[in-house]
Amino acid sequence: MANNWREFDKYSKAFEWIIENRPMLIVEYGGGSSTHHINQLLDELDYGGRVIAYENNPEWLEHANNKGENQHGSIRLAEIEVIDHDKGYCRYIHPIEDVEEVDMVIIDGPDYRLLLDPRGHPFNATDNLELIVNHLGREVPYFVDSRQGVVRYYKDLGYTTQIPQ
Repeated sequence: MANNWREFDKYSKAFEWIIENRPMLIVEYGGGSSTHHINQLLDELDYGGRVIAYENNPEWLEHANNKGENQHGSIRLAEIEVIDHDKGYCRYIHPIEDVEEVDMVIIDGPDYRLLLDPRGHPFNATDNLELIVNHLGREVPYFVDSRQGVVRYYKDLGYTTQIPQ
């Protein structure tokens, strides 16, 4: 694992966006080492930005806690709800009010390989960004970590604010 946010290459475009735009609230779906590196960057920039990360796997959260990756208490345990089993859509369950001030969404979870559709294929997408956009009445810039089903889902909805990988 990279020890410093600068070494966490798979998030380099997201970090560039954060440096340039200084979001006050980043919401991440799928917490862990990425959350730790976001917090490192936010601490270094020191402008008051924060991250809330939702993680559905209690063992992964415990792992992050044991490794010191949740030093700010940014990672919160949240259950996953199946929205459409046939299409492979799910969502993290959390109060929408907790993220009303969101300026950026990062989608890096859940581990879709653990959620299978009726054909035995991994799930495709979480609809949390869609819920946020519908609630706020505006698009929110978002970054997707290597989840092509999620990219297609939001592209099909016509979202235009994806931060490139």
